[in-house]
Amino acid sequence: MLSGEKIKQILYPVIEELGRENIQLKISSNIKLSQEYIDIIMNRCISKIASLSGNYDRDFDIAALSEALLHYMLTISTLPSERKVEINDDQKLDIVIPSLPSLRKDPNKSLIIHVIKNKKTDLTKIKKLESLQPNPRNIWCISTRSLSIAKYTQYCILPGYSSRKYSYIITDIDKFLKSTNDRSFRFIPS
Repeated sequence: MLSGEKIKQILYPVIEELGRENIQLKISSNIKLSQEYIDIIMNRCISKIASLSGNYDRDFDIAALSEALLHYMLTISTLPSERKVEINDDQKLDIVIPSLPSLRKDPNKSLIIHVIKNKKTDLTKIKKLESLQPNPRNIWCISTRSLSIAKYTQYCILPGYSSRKYSYIITDIDKFLKSTNDRSFRFIPS
């Protein structure tokens, strides 16, 4: 298992190679381009993770990579979100769209995004999310491989599975926010 720092050391050079400002300019003018950039970045980074020696669970590292890339993409696309939200000692949320106050006020206008890094423990955590988000379709799960959790919206990182493709997540978040008439403040990155 790679550290968060090692994941960033794999991710950010790929982003720099593609041109950080170029990515931001293109995605801010056409959010659908996020799909292409997510595919390119994930493919390059996954091949680097795969080339690392060691006998460990690469699915964990690929899931951690997808979370780091999602944080980056949310920032450059100026979509409102809260990350690593602590509800209590026992419950932490990976990402809330658009915000925790919005989730508490009107769950139908909010998403919880959970990145599944450890299938055994994370599937138990997902069920607990329903106490905050009673609409299971608004609980979006990202995993390396397809899981049998049909009532939640599922994004699959690796190709060849029947779940929604991970690279669609930014455009899907954008569509969701537009469908709810979200008026959250949009941070414009410099």
